[in-house]
Amino acid sequence: MDVDVLIVGAGPAGIVSSIELAKRGLKVVVIDEYYKPGGRLLGQLYEDPNLPKENNLWDGKVIASKLTEEAVALGVTILCETTAWKIEEQFIVYITDTTVKEIHTKAIILATGAIEKALPVKGWTKVGAISVGAAQTFTNLHNVKVGSNVVFVGIDPLSISVALEMKHAGINVLGMFLPAPSMLVSEKSNPKITLETLALASNLAPNKLFRIFGKFVKGKISNLVLSMLKFNLIKINGIPIYLRKAVTEINGKRKVESVTIKKLSVKGQINRDQEKTLYVNTVCLSGGLLPLVDSSQLVNCEMVDIPKLGGIVPLHNQFLKTTIDGVYVAGNITGIEGAKVAMAQGKLAALSLLYDLQLVEQDEVIEAFESVEVARIESPLQFYPEIKIGRQIMKDKWEEFQGVRGVVN
Repeated sequence: MDVDVLIVGAGPAGIVSSIELAKRGLKVVVIDEYYKPGGRLLGQLYEDPNLPKENNLWDGKVIASKLTEEAVALGVTILCETTAWKIEEQFIVYITDTTVKEIHTKAIILATGAIEKALPVKGWTKVGAISVGAAQTFTNLHNVKVGSNVVFVGIDPLSISVALEMKHAGINVLGMFLPAPSMLVSEKSNPKITLETLALASNLAPNKLFRIFGKFVKGKISNLVLSMLKFNLIKINGIPIYLRKAVTEINGKRKVESVTIKKLSVKGQINRDQEKTLYVNTVCLSGGLLPLVDSSQLVNCEMVDIPKLGGIVPLHNQFLKTTIDGVYVAGNITGIEGAKVAMAQGKLAALSLLYDLQLVEQDEVIEAFESVEVARIESPLQFYPEIKIGRQIMKDKWEEFQGVRGVVN
């Protein structure tokens, strides 16, 4: 198959990119490993405080469906259940589709999204212990209740949003706890770091007092708040948030029957003398997200490790161009952010590509870049507290790369 642009990833960034490119008359194909397009949008269902109250429901399934319909109507080809397993120079891409074996393309946009980090807790392989992403997909995409009595291990913006979605679906969410401290979970078991991360999700709280509280839980004041939290004062929409308690073990012969809970000090140390058993049949584990970068390695993009963006990501400039001419990135592959940012980046990557093909003016690219910044401000979810610093580090690294190549950009 010969195309103008191949997009890897049919999530919000990839589909929006395909729409922008198809509008300009380019032949576009999108591939994705999942059985339907939409990516992370498919599991999202929450009230967005930045939207008008009478119309503030963010329904990812509906948004994904509309975007897909628009892309297909413009002539975009979407190949689901398809993986790119090899990419040669001059962009010959080998895929696993049953009818199309390879794609010859002039340019590539990588919009592969993110994967979940594992959260190893003793007993985590039992039936009924699932990742928070799986819980979200079951709840919002397939309308399946993953359990009747559920607890979350790992407190972060993603797990909070999923817990709220599950409660909205009628599932009894008994509470959210930290994992037991270990070398494998590091910061996830630290009450102070978790408290400051929790502030990033305060916009999701229907309680105005908690939204205000979220703006102040930083620095020295967090120590005071944590000392008070031994009384378990925080709830979001009725779901208790236990920053001073940890799940140390998931119990049951073959499937989840209960969890063992122990108290934590302000510094995250286990109080081994105080133990409680909570009877549940499902445990949702949230270890956070990592950029999914395999495809960028296939095409030999320069990679950099920037923890403030979520980990290892392809080196790219502010207009989402990578170190390989003709290869662009968009969405969580550039750093972990929300769907709104991914959609804005999808448009920016497409316009950046179109500018290089001399099909649009620079003003359109600048406008798309500014829209990404607006999306960041308006996004109800932030996953990394120092994402701005991470973006600046990326900018500095790109300038270093350009300097080594002797390129002025």
